[in-house]
Amino acid sequence: MTLWPLTLEIITTFLLSSLLLYRYGNWTEQSIGVTISVFIAWFFSFIVIFILPLDISSTAYRQCLIEANVTISSTTTTTTTTTTTTTTVSPNATELPLHNITSPPVSNTTDNGSSSTDNSEILEEICGHPWSYAQKDVLLTLWGLVYWSIQALTWGILPIMQSYSMAGDFTRLGKIKSAFVANAIYYGSFATIFFIILIYVAIRTSLGMAELKVICTTASNTWGLFLLVVLLGYGLVEIPRSCFNTSLHGRTLTYLYFKVAKLSAEKIEAEERLEDVLDEINCAYQAISPNNTRFRQYINEILDKCPTDWRNNLLSRYQNLDRGSSSAIRSGGIAYTEKSLIRMNQQIKKAVQDNHRVHCQWRNLITKAIDWEDVSRNQISQSQLFKPTLKRSPPESPLVRIFYEIFFTPRVEWYWKCAIRGPFFRCLAYVTGALSLIVIWSEMTFSIHHPPLSIFASIFVTLKRDHNYFLIEFFSILSIAYLCVCTYYTVFKIRIFNYYYLAPHHQTDEYSLIFSGMLLCRLTPPLCLNFLGLINLDSHITRASDQEDASFTKVMGHMDVVPLIRDGFNIYLPIVMCIFCMATFLQFGSRLLHFMGIEQFMIDDETKSELIKEGTELVKREKNKKIRLEEGSNLNRDRRNLTSYSSTRNQSSLNVDSDDPGRTPISRREYRDNGKTELLNDVEPIDYSSTTSAPKDYQSFESRQPPTNLFDDI
Repeated sequence: MTLWPLTLEIITTFLLSSLLLYRYGNWTEQSIGVTISVFIAWFFSFIVIFILPLDISSTAYRQCLIEANVTISSTTTTTTTTTTTTTTVSPNATELPLHNITSPPVSNTTDNGSSSTDNSEILEEICGHPWSYAQKDVLLTLWGLVYWSIQALTWGILPIMQSYSMAGDFTRLGKIKSAFVANAIYYGSFATIFFIILIYVAIRTSLGMAELKVICTTASNTWGLFLLVVLLGYGLVEIPRSCFNTSLHGRTLTYLYFKVAKLSAEKIEAEERLEDVLDEINCAYQAISPNNTRFRQYINEILDKCPTDWRNNLLSRYQNLDRGSSSAIRSGGIAYTEKSLIRMNQQIKKAVQDNHRVHCQWRNLITKAIDWEDVSRNQISQSQLFKPTLKRSPPESPLVRIFYEIFFTPRVEWYWKCAIRGPFFRCLAYVTGALSLIVIWSEMTFSIHHPPLSIFASIFVTLKRDHNYFLIEFFSILSIAYLCVCTYYTVFKIRIFNYYYLAPHHQTDEYSLIFSGMLLCRLTPPLCLNFLGLINLDSHITRASDQEDASFTKVMGHMDVVPLIRDGFNIYLPIVMCIFCMATFLQFGSRLLHFMGIEQFMIDDETKSELIKEGTELVKREKNKKIRLEEGSNLNRDRRNLTSYSSTRNQSSLNVDSDDPGRTPISRREYRDNGKTELLNDVEPIDYSSTTSAPKDYQSFESRQPPTNLFDDI
């Protein structure tokens, strides 16, 4: 047994989960419980993806040992029958347990001196040995820990924590109660499916602990598989199409203008909702008397969630007012209760979260649109050096900053963005399109295993026959990775999931982090189970009694107790997935939303031109605003340099150099007048460095022209 590959994959997964959580979350501000639970959810979900290829190669090795041991045992039985021996080998030797073997069981010692060592060497020569082999009991223990932890997170802990984080109650007990009430429908639907399956199984078969465990996994997998069919069917078509559209510069820039216009309307709505809630909080703050200690504590907790500037202005405005005497007049006669304050607390949480999410999206989208406009401007550059319009902030990580400074130079950036990126994404679109076709074909034919029509199954059978375990793992990692990309890409692409947004630079809120962890836990096990079916490594799909199942399948179960779901999965899953793929390819969803009055980016739609024009003006306005801010910061810097230089010059004018008694100091007024005279005469500025060594920034300060297009955004 070789443990270092398994250990290395666990460490790699741990580091990957930590880096992603550090990039998107904010460890210093968010709750420690949210951080730990989201980290465990991401870690266990990623570890399934990384370790499943190791389990597949180990299963292929054990299957080879079983087949080779059958051949050796049959040969040994035939030999002992034809020769006189003291001991014969039982034909039932092939029934020895082979689940936890590193060296397979062999026959007893014969009269010609053969031993178990000889048979082990023969098996080693026939099957080879995986470089990352792990015993089955180790994998079973690991999968059991990972899978049931994932189930506890996705169906119990994370939904409660998600509702708890958005609850408006002011006590922990009240938040927990509200969280359970909010999840009543959620748990009720799952419990309905569970009890229907339980009644069906109780009628058809007997119930035991093993059957009950399979029922739980069946209900969970059924829910996840239905969701997987929708998301995977959308991603298999949309990823190649998005790669191809990215290679088209004009189309990408037009689409960004369209998104800017739509997001602008959403940003205005979010700001208006936040202002309405803040107005209501303002009225409540005036109405609640300071003598009401409990309600004053509640309103102070609500104020802590409000924007800092607005809260400070409110507190300073009413600091010296007697709110108790005229509270009824200022509040309009509204009597505030604990329920109304709880509702207000929940509303401010949601309004602040929506406003924060939309502004994060707005900043990222504007930056992306300006960058693509810079590509259009730099494509005709003769110097082949990329010159951005705005000054970019350096990356947070020191290693990434060093990499950008050394390798990602302006020339490299020009070649990538202006010459290489278009053809690269076009080739990537063709590659991902071919992979999507392979996945769709394999989904349609994975239940046909004699001969295997699934392309994934054919590749796996060929590699297993050649005992190439390294390529088996490499092929499995690439295949699972593409399936995960197609599935998880859809989560943050479809409009209905736009409420949850993973923003980099520690800008993601707790609600979105918990949602992402919950979704990963819910989709990863069914996705991996589906991949095992695609490569025909599930004995209940191939109907082969002598096939060795993966350790992951032993924990997940085969849905044996519910043959209706098992048979329907094999028949209807490919049909439903193909329907979603065709609907996505024909843009059925976008056309339906457009018909309902929801703006969608359609190529043959003439009404989108107004939104594109509006988006163009918005990007231009934001770009001019950023340019003026940069020029203002540069102007302030020049003024600081001027002040520093003037003070130094005045100090030096008092002390005449004794080595040059003929030199007369230049006064500050003479210096300024000379500069103005040069500007009026439209001549080159005089170099004062020979006399005073004036800084370069100071020399260019008086000759700076006012910014152009100053009022373009009005």
